[in-house]
Order: sequence, then C-alpha cells, then structure tokens
Amino acid sequence: MAKDNKPRFSRPQNLPAQKAAPTPETQKSRPPQQQQQQQQQQHQQPEPTEPEDVPDLSKLPDLTQGIPSTLEYETAGSSRSALSPVDDGGAPTSGGGRGKGELPASAYVSSSDRNRSWWARVMLAGFAAAAVGGTAYLGRDWEDGEVAKHPDQPNGWGLGLWWNRVRVRLGDNVTYYQDPAFDKLLPDLDPSFERPYTLCLSLEDLLVHSEWSREHGWRMAKRPGVDYFLRYLSQYYELVLFTSVPFAMAEPVLRKLDPYHFIMWPLGREATKYQDGEIVKDLSYLNRDLSKVIIIDTNAKHVRAQPENAIVVPKWTGDPNDKDLVALVPFLEFIHAMQYGDVRKIIKSFDGTDIPTEFARREALVRAEHNKRLETLGRKKQGGESGMTWLGKALGLKPSNLSLMVPPPGEESQQEAFLKDGKMLQDVVRERGMRNYLLMEEEIRKNGEKWLKEDAEMQEKAQREAMKNVQGFFTNWFKPADEAPIPEKPAPEKSA
Repeated sequence: MAKDNKPRFSRPQNLPAQKAAPTPETQKSRPPQQQQQQQQQQHQQPEPTEPEDVPDLSKLPDLTQGIPSTLEYETAGSSRSALSPVDDGGAPTSGGGRGKGELPASAYVSSSDRNRSWWARVMLAGFAAAAVGGTAYLGRDWEDGEVAKHPDQPNGWGLGLWWNRVRVRLGDNVTYYQDPAFDKLLPDLDPSFERPYTLCLSLEDLLVHSEWSREHGWRMAKRPGVDYFLRYLSQYYELVLFTSVPFAMAEPVLRKLDPYHFIMWPLGREATKYQDGEIVKDLSYLNRDLSKVIIIDTNAKHVRAQPENAIVVPKWTGDPNDKDLVALVPFLEFIHAMQYGDVRKIIKSFDGTDIPTEFARREALVRAEHNKRLETLGRKKQGGESGMTWLGKALGLKPSNLSLMVPPPGEESQQEAFLKDGKMLQDVVRERGMRNYLLMEEEIRKNGEKWLKEDAEMQEKAQREAMKNVQGFFTNWFKPADEAPIPEKPAPEKSA
C-alpha cells in the first residue's frame, strides 16, 4: 500500500465564517446524520454583530486642572430653557377639553398656597394700617406731663407742628433703650452726710483683672492694695462702683471684693448711656454736684461725657507688684483736706501728667519751702501773719476753709500741730486718717465674722420674703374672694 505523502493535519483552506454555502447536490451526497448536525450548528451559530464604536479618549477633559464647566455644552443648539413648558402643538385632549397649555397659571396653584398668599396680603395691609395709625397717634397734642419736658414744641394742628411731635416722641422711644434706667441713679444726699465728695470707681482692670487660658480657664485677681484703698478713702469720699459690666455679673464680684460694704452704691451697665456705639458713663445722672465728683477709669471713651471730672489710669494687667492704685491715695486725700470748691480745676492742673508722680514733686517743693519758712519764722508769729495762714496760701487753702477741718475731741488742731511740731496740714490730715484706718481694721478683726454672718442672714431673709411675695402673687389668683362678714345685731338696751 502506497504511503500518503500529504501532511496528516492540514490548515483548512477556508475559515468557518468564510465557508461557501452548501449546494443541494453536496447536501444530498452527505449522510442524513451529518446533515442534521450541520443544521444544528447553523442554528446555534450567533448572528454577526456590528463592531462597537471605540470612544476617542484623547478628547476627554483633563480633570487634573479642575472640573470644566458644562454650560456651553448644555446651551449649545438650544434656544429654550429646560424648564420652559413643552408645546404639544395645541392638540386637543382625548376628553374634548382644553389643553394644559391653555389653562391660566392660577389653575395650577394649590388651595394652601392661595390661603397663604391671602393671609400674607391681609397681614401686610394690617401692618400698613397700624403704621399709619401709630404715626398719626404720635403726632397728637402733648399731655399734661409732656408739656414741661418739651417747651420748644408747642401744640397745634399744623403739619409742621404735628411732624415735630412725631419726631420727638420717636426719639424718646429710642433713647429709652439708650439712656440710663433712671434719671437719678443715686438718692438725694443727706445734709448730715460728712463726705462732701463722691468718688466713682471702675471695676474691670482697675480693681480686678480677669483673663482666660487654656490651662486654667477663667481666672480673676484682685489688685494689690484694693482693701487699703477702699477702706482708707471711705472716710473721705462717698464711694460708688460705676462699671460697664451688667449688674448681675458685677454684684457677685463686688460681694467678694468688698464684703463689708465700704462701697455705698454699685452701678452696672444699666446705669450707663449708649452713644455712637460706645458705652458712656454720664455723671450728670448721678444726682450729685459735678464740681465734687471724681471718676477713675481705665478707658477714656467711657468718661468722654465729662472728661474734666475723670482720672484715666493705665489698665492693670495682673502684676502682683503693682502700686499705682495706692499711689493715688495722697492726691485724693489732699483734695479732701483742702476742701476745694471745684475738683475739676485741680484735675485740670494735672492734665497730661502722671498724677502720683507730679503730686509728689509738688509736695516736695512745698515741703522744702515750708522748712525754710519755719527757719525764718522760728515757729512763732512774726510780721502779722501766722505760719498757718502762710501755709494755707501756699497750698491753695483759703483761711475760710480752715474751719471745715475741725479736729475730733481730744486731738490737737492743725494750727496747734503747726506751731508745736512744725507739721504741714497734709501731715496732720494723714496722721489722723491713718489712726482712723487702724481703728477700723481693729474693729474688722474683732467683729468682722459677726458682721458677715448678720449680713448673710439679712440676705436670706430678704430672699425668703421675695419668694413668699412671688408665691402669694400667683396663689391669690386661685383663692376665692373673702365673703364680707355679717354684722352682728346690737344688743337691746336694758330698760331702766
């Protein structure tokens, strides 16, 4: 048998997809089983699909430079907004009625929206009517109590007079929230009160300093020498705390700062005036003679209403070795000793200087001149003028004012001290003030705890009474009215 030289496995001449369709003659020559398999393969063979379009990735935006805007793509080839109603060509509906586009816009508003818009119009009309009526009411004639307050705005029916009354009343309503709570912040001064001068003190950064830190939170420190400053000057001045802090916040601090109430009157932010976006401490509301009022503050804007009465000092930042507050005591004591009629002139003479330093310099000059005068006078009256009279003129003290410095019983007068020891008037006043201060400290050591206990009991009693009054106010609403008692019949008179 001859060998077949052809390769056993040869590459097909046509791919399955490229095979020619079988002719009827070839199909007949094939066995029936093979024809059936071929038909099954033709049915199972998937239909050829069209090749998918591969996107061109080179045209995609570079997102590393940010997200590009799609506005140009969205509006390209479109002259109508996406929110505009679709025009259906005016085709009638299947029911024979009008199309949706033919209905008015109000046909698509819900009943709740209609009610809401109606109530809004009613409220706006009410507000407008109230504004017109209120403005007309503000222009009415002055009442009996208002005529004296506004004498330059008379009554009348003229349009200009009516508008002036409206403007004044509106201004009064605004100033009600800007002015102090009361026209008189302090009660009338008792004529028997021995302290003719009033000293107003700020609280923040003058008597105390508060600061916040991440480690400790809020902390408050009392300035060195505050106790001495308040207790010593309380014998010369009517002390008033005038702070820009609300009273509800300042009162607990003051209770610990001054437990023995050397500060007579505490005034908080409610007593200040709001002007041009700043808090102003207007001394004209104190009900005191401004010629005898001094205010010490750390902010010049707070005292701009009466700068001639103010002593502005630097803020205390918490230095434990500070002595600036105590350094003001000799100057304030000198004003009381000299009994000046107008303290504003004295403060004006120290304008632009550090008052403690300048006062010490002037006092040293007067003391040097005083010592020279003692040598020439020999501590005796010569040339018709006493040393005391000369000292009063040197310090600005008029002889008529000397009678005000009456010594207590058992103490020598200023003139006797001058003639005996050659002391200046300032030295005599300072020695007397220090004795009174030491006596006061001794009383505090002896009776301080008892005073504090009594004060705490009085506060608790006042709180209980206030709570009782509040409870009684609410419970009286639910109590029935007391029935009137039936009068008793008088007893019949006995016949004689």
